[in-house]
Amino acid sequence: MQSSAQEQWPIFVVEFKAGRIDYFYNPAKVSASSATSSSDDSGVSASEMARIRVGDLVIVEADRGKDLGKVICDSIMNQQQLQQFRAQHRDLLLDTHADREIQLKRIYKPAYPNEIAMLVAKSQDEAKATSVCQAKIRQRKLPMEIVDAEYQWDRRKLTFFFVAERRIDFRDLVKDLFKLYKTRIWMCAVDPGKYVR
Repeated sequence: MQSSAQEQWPIFVVEFKAGRIDYFYNPAKVSASSATSSSDDSGVSASEMARIRVGDLVIVEADRGKDLGKVICDSIMNQQQLQQFRAQHRDLLLDTHADREIQLKRIYKPAYPNEIAMLVAKSQDEAKATSVCQAKIRQRKLPMEIVDAEYQWDRRKLTFFFVAERRIDFRDLVKDLFKLYKTRIWMCAVDPGKYVR
């Protein structure tokens, strides 16, 4: 459920792997009715949701699923502060919205220790996926290099970050990767100077 930035203050900024960021709302902080209820549909108490702060790992709404990221800002209270944040961080972070209107997504809950522990296995699987994809690129003699891979936390999507000097037709590569991983495959071109592992 995405919602417009105008109706959901404060805005939380959550960072994912490689400095990728997105914008979220915390339902416990949006309306008094949410804050007074004992829990929402995720089984998390409103008071637990209200305690989410900068530095916390959270489970959030993602592209057709859920993802896990780190809160890097929890205090954007108006449009001017939002524009200021985006201007100050333009060169440091991979803003998935760039210059488009922001569609806020929901923070579902704080991440629990067992969910955080899954990050180690996820990271190992991403390293393997990077190697496999790079090998397939060499087999196909594609003029590109994979610099990283990122699974969405729920594993419904696998994104490969790549650099290339020109446009690449990688449709057959994506088909090969889909057959292997049985999940949605995304290819994301990155600026090698800005990319942070």
